[in-house]
Amino acid sequence: MEARTIVELFRRRCEASAERVALRQKRSGSWKTTTYADWQRESTRIAAGLVALGVEPGDRVAIVASTRREWVLCDMGILCAGAVTVPVYPSGTGAQTAHILSDSGARVAIVEDARDVERLLSPEVGDQLAGVMKVVVLDPTRTLSTPDSRGRIELSIESFLRDGSGPRRDWVMSLDELAAEGDRRIAKEPSVLERRAHAVHPEDPCTIVYSSGTTGAPRGVVLTHASFAFEAAALGHASIGEDDEQLLILPLAHIFGRILVLGQLRYGYRTAFAGSPRTAVDDAAEVRPTFVASVPVLYEKVHSTIAAGARASGDVKLRIFEWACAVGGRVRRLREKGRQPEGLLAIQHRYAHKLVFAPIKARLGGRIRFFFSGGAPLARDTAEFFAAAGLPLYEGYGLTETSGVATANLPGRARLGTVGRPLEGVEVAIASDGEILIRGPNLMRGYWRRPDESAAAIDEKGWLHTGDIGTLDGDGYLTITDRKKDLIVTSGGKNVAPQNIEGLLRECDLVSHAVVLGDRRASITALLTIDADAARSWAEEHGIDAGDLVHHPRLRERLDEHVEAVNARLAHHEQVRRFAVLDRDFSVETGELTPTHKVNRKVVAERFASVIEKLYE
Repeated sequence: MEARTIVELFRRRCEASAERVALRQKRSGSWKTTTYADWQRESTRIAAGLVALGVEPGDRVAIVASTRREWVLCDMGILCAGAVTVPVYPSGTGAQTAHILSDSGARVAIVEDARDVERLLSPEVGDQLAGVMKVVVLDPTRTLSTPDSRGRIELSIESFLRDGSGPRRDWVMSLDELAAEGDRRIAKEPSVLERRAHAVHPEDPCTIVYSSGTTGAPRGVVLTHASFAFEAAALGHASIGEDDEQLLILPLAHIFGRILVLGQLRYGYRTAFAGSPRTAVDDAAEVRPTFVASVPVLYEKVHSTIAAGARASGDVKLRIFEWACAVGGRVRRLREKGRQPEGLLAIQHRYAHKLVFAPIKARLGGRIRFFFSGGAPLARDTAEFFAAAGLPLYEGYGLTETSGVATANLPGRARLGTVGRPLEGVEVAIASDGEILIRGPNLMRGYWRRPDESAAAIDEKGWLHTGDIGTLDGDGYLTITDRKKDLIVTSGGKNVAPQNIEGLLRECDLVSHAVVLGDRRASITALLTIDADAARSWAEEHGIDAGDLVHHPRLRERLDEHVEAVNARLAHHEQVRRFAVLDRDFSVETGELTPTHKVNRKVVAERFASVIEKLYE
């Protein structure tokens, strides 16, 4: 009988694979391992510690931390205590974090260090945390690589508490102190967690995930143990097993990152935690993972960096690179038809692999079988490059409301340019207005404390209205066209899907982000941001001073050519008539990107309103 709750799944995996390595994280220059037995032991101590604090079944416990080993230890500890995990992006402001803690009714907040405690005590938070009875700190003492805004290198929760600006000492404790409380509780009541585990039911809430959204305040999506168990089982269709290891780059507050960790409880593979997206390539070379999942921006960055390197290597190497990509593309198209290269093409492909693609694979550790991409549309040229290089990049689709994944391209059933077919047991339909509808065991229970919005999202027939526009082909492969609410209706009454145009604009390696505009306007325009690394390489290649490159006429000329080429692929009413190059790129820190690196159109429209108006003068 299959496990029906995440608690049961966790306990079974830890018993079956006790001495196998489950987790790896780099500390002090070397990769430290955690076995499944270690994981269970440490999570059990945390669970008992939460019980000792007074956490009851169904209570909410928040984790405000980056992707790291302790995150998953705490997650399983929370669930084993019968509580509900509320993941929170650590990049949020104090007010944003406090809103989630207050709205979810979190009883305990687990944070990284003294800076997080400071944020929770900032004036903008006020009394929103009255319901939080305890804050648990993962790193009571931390040494920063560079001074913070207050000039500090050493952060200590003890000094923060002593200087009088902090909270009461009994409101804050370290993770070690929580675990010690757990030891004492288990010694006093050995069966306490056994009772909690047996009391967890498949339809009980497992987590409340606050979707970042591109407009408005985040709302909590309630996902059950059953829906998470379904998603974990679905990863088996990717032929993943105990000999596999993933390099986890995604934030664990991101639903996809969470599912990928839960999947190892079902299939026994290992997870290595990347230091950050910036160190991901170096981490891959050391860890040698067999698969990686991320959002498109990482793959697009890897693609643009490799292409820029080829251009900077001189005409001969550039021609070899372009030839290899063309050969790889021909082989990919043959294999999609179930055929293998023969004769001259087979010989060319062997040389293309040896000269160009093998070094790329080696740089990524040499064992990669495939990549997963989700969370946003993947640029077509990036997908084609990875496929040509023999590094399958499988694009999928889903929402927080579908527990992560609803459709996916998988080994043996992938179609470039689509987000794959529905998972087994999941139904996908297209409404009369083009909206994608989803029904299945992976759907959310509803929005936390928002019954009216829950009823509006899932109709009486059980279909989730996604807000995305798409099409299904004859074989059941789904293609995403746009967000329903992002569709542009020009003043002439023409409908324009901006994401398609934005994807084409981003095919230029100099373009980091593109935002297409034109709702209730006479024509389509765009805002572009420049990829700093690609621009520097391009400037060196052309002998151009990199200073104030954004406004350089040669750069503008290059972008004019690209926009003209894009327009040649678009209908007349979709063509970009004017565009502006912004002085800086978008970022999560400045608010133009959500924590999942989606463009926040509302923020962009407000922040660059004067630039937009000039485009229409």
